[in-house]
Amino acid sequence: MSPPRALLLRPGNNVSTARTRLRFDRLQSETTSNGHCSAAVSLEWYGHHHKGSAVGLATPQGRIKASAEAAVRAVTAAAGRGMHLELLGVKAVRAFDGWVVVARLVGEEMHRNHRLIGSAACEREEELGPTAVRAVLNAVNRILETVMRADA
Repeated sequence: MSPPRALLLRPGNNVSTARTRLRFDRLQSETTSNGHCSAAVSLEWYGHHHKGSAVGLATPQGRIKASAEAAVRAVTAAAGRGMHLELLGVKAVRAFDGWVVVARLVGEEMHRNHRLIGSAACEREEELGPTAVRAVLNAVNRILETVMRADA
């Protein structure tokens, strides 16, 4: 999805200076009584919201993985056919009185393959879901910029 033309045509605002990164809007997660969880991620790009969802086990690792997978699906929805992503793994590690979430993905854009890794930090265990989304976004930002610019 390209930015609205009016945003690109303003003086001093061309494709190279326009925002090229998706904005993390929100994460909604729920736990069901049967031991599963669901995650729904919304990302914003020039007023358009792109959503992705995933399910997993209602364990700490299951919630993190569902959040990361939902983020991958939202990014893929935003990028369209120009990008393919696959989550290889996501892990939360306790470090220095906080948490670091690391996400590893493989991606393909414009017929080029990429091995991607991203990380994000948080202070509290309750923040691990949104932090997993940020780790995915940090992993894909460089190739996502290429796809979004090509689409503009």
